[in-house]
Amino acid sequence: MIRIAAFVLFSVLALMAGGCALPPAHSPQSDLQTDLSRLERRDSAITDELISLQTTVEDLNRQLRIYDARLKAIEQRQQVDQPQKGTPSRQITEKTPRIDSEQRTASTGRAPSSATEIYLRAFSDYTTGRYDKAIAEFERFLEYYPDNEYAANAEFWIGECYYSQQKFTEAATRFVGMAQNYPQSARTPNALLKAAQAYHELGHTDKALEIIDFLREQYPDSAAAKTQMEF
Repeated sequence: MIRIAAFVLFSVLALMAGGCALPPAHSPQSDLQTDLSRLERRDSAITDELISLQTTVEDLNRQLRIYDARLKAIEQRQQVDQPQKGTPSRQITEKTPRIDSEQRTASTGRAPSSATEIYLRAFSDYTTGRYDKAIAEFERFLEYYPDNEYAANAEFWIGECYYSQQKFTEAATRFVGMAQNYPQSARTPNALLKAAQAYHELGHTDKALEIIDFLREQYPDSAAAKTQMEF
């Protein structure tokens, strides 16, 4: 952990010192291969995310079914208990003013979005190319739910948003920060790989190679560590 923190600090300082360097020239064929590789990695990342989200939705559905069963049990007990107390349910209904949905919303205020709702909205914005909105939603997610199991993913997707906008300085900073804050995350190897690519785009090839070496040393069995880079 200390080694990662020291490496991250050195990386960020190097980025700040050389952030204005011009990127190296690319041949059209090299650019096309890079774009195709980038799209393949993005599709793979999106597929992994959708599988993870599907698991989360299934868990939520199971919890909702449990809550519905409990609620029905409580309602049934209330229906049995009300005649014994001498207060017919119809009488209660007649004496209680009805509150429609609009009145309820006005009186209680809109409930804050759940972590899952915010995250899914942000991820949807990312996949449709609305990167600024996605960044704002992911930042909101991290502000309200910093300890959520998807916090590391949110950090990663913010980096991806910046990278897709060709804001390589911001992307590198975010990917490196994610690797520092979540060294055990399954996405950390990919974050280091994307950080290296961002450094390369900025013209810091030496720094990119250092990150690749670090990636292969710390996460040798990851797919990211086995990726062939052409710097």
